Amino acid sequence: MRTTRFFLKRHLMLTVFLMGMLLMFALPVLAAKGGIKGKPTKPGPEPGPGSGHHGVTTYEGSKTCNQCHEDKARQVYSSEHYQWKGKLGAINDFCTYPDANWLFEFPTNNTEDAAAGCATCHVGFGDTKPSAAGAKFPATPTQAHLDKIDCLMCHSDTYNHVGKMVNGQAVLVPDAASQADMAAILAGIKKTPSKQACLKCHAKAGGGNGIKQGDLDLSMADPPHDLDVHMASTSLGGAGFTCVSCHTVSNHKIAGKGSDMRVADAGSPAMKSCATCHGSSPHDSGKLNKHISDGRADCTACHIPTYGRGVLTESRRDFTDLVLLGGKYEARRTEGMDLTPKLLPYDGTSYFYPLGAELTKTVSEGGMQRFLIAGPNSVAGGSSSGRRYPFKVHTAKMAVDAGNRLIPLNSLELWENQTIASAFDGVGSAAGFVETVRYLGLYHQVAPKEEANNACMQCHGSGRIND
Repeated sequence: MRTTRFFLKRHLMLTVFLMGMLLMFALPVLAAKGGIKGKPTKPGPEPGPGSGHHGVTTYEGSKTCNQCHEDKARQVYSSEHYQWKGKLGAINDFCTYPDANWLFEFPTNNTEDAAAGCATCHVGFGDTKPSAAGAKFPATPTQAHLDKIDCLMCHSDTYNHVGKMVNGQAVLVPDAASQADMAAILAGIKKTPSKQACLKCHAKAGGGNGIKQGDLDLSMADPPHDLDVHMASTSLGGAGFTCVSCHTVSNHKIAGKGSDMRVADAGSPAMKSCATCHGSSPHDSGKLNKHISDGRADCTACHIPTYGRGVLTESRRDFTDLVLLGGKYEARRTEGMDLTPKLLPYDGTSYFYPLGAELTKTVSEGGMQRFLIAGPNSVAGGSSSGRRYPFKVHTAKMAVDAGNRLIPLNSLELWENQTIASAFDGVGSAAGFVETVRYLGLYHQVAPKEEANNACMQCHGSGRIND
């Protein structure tokens, strides 16, 4: 009896051992052949930049990445970086109307098959575009949608895409430098987007480096300490932050909504504030801390004393005066450096002029009444509660129709023919021009604390605020 039990026990142990050995050798083979259901196929890593990303050396946008990461593509598709719900169907005082100016044939840098438009800063790939002007991307993506996301725009420092005409259609493709170095780019993929990746688009919004925002330009990829104490590297005496240190991320939804942004990224985590790191009483002086505790001023009101610091930023765009700029006719720009922000109460809510509506809201800015395009509700006749924040002031002279409605411009007609032509059926042809203003919140390029010493007189002794 004992002999039988001993034999059975040894037989069971031997069977378990052999099955384990079989699984150890069989699983990799099955995985390589896609034989394990529900698990993505991931080729093994190979050393060296020429090996690409886990052996992948060619790139067709998310169609390539979806072999392993389709769940990530779905997250990106539903994000504001893809959906552009805050941009599509709206008008602005720069390109005026992204919907109609998405991507179109236009020779740039002597390249005849080039395409230009707002979409060059979209995270799409190929022929990604809304179905029509004024339309949104569908809530539920098709496989074609999921296969046309440009993952490398955010996950590579050096990759970039450009507009190009292919078979008579304007599409987004890797630029020449990226195509030539694709295997190395794929080998250098970064899980967390770097400052360089974010700045590809955010530094050049509005038509050039530093032009639109006033507190973002390409130097922010590696700024000196006196430009931004947070983004400067620790070796330069800074905090060594990246963009996502404050703009936290969850499932490709990125925190943060400036005063001039219409929507936040739905499902994004909470944005980190100054108090997250510095607490509610960051100063040794009780009087200074009182500015925060009584809700009078945000930290940035004192610690961002100027904008356009070392780089020209646009303060005005005049569509009555068209000039040749970079091979195309554009509205004349007024630019400046080291400009003083305007301090305005901001409670987190803003006003935006609705496309197709009659202009009615006016504010006094620069010694005259101007129609308000966008700004905190405190200047739009709403609540004046909230801390004071620093704002960039941008004025423009824009075309209106007979109903005093702003005209969304057809950029191709403007650039090629110097023509003010409407790109929106709900607005008529140009009947005149009006003065407008937009206020853009300033949140970056936080100066060293020594530069905040002059903030008291800048506010209390200069008429910027009256109390």
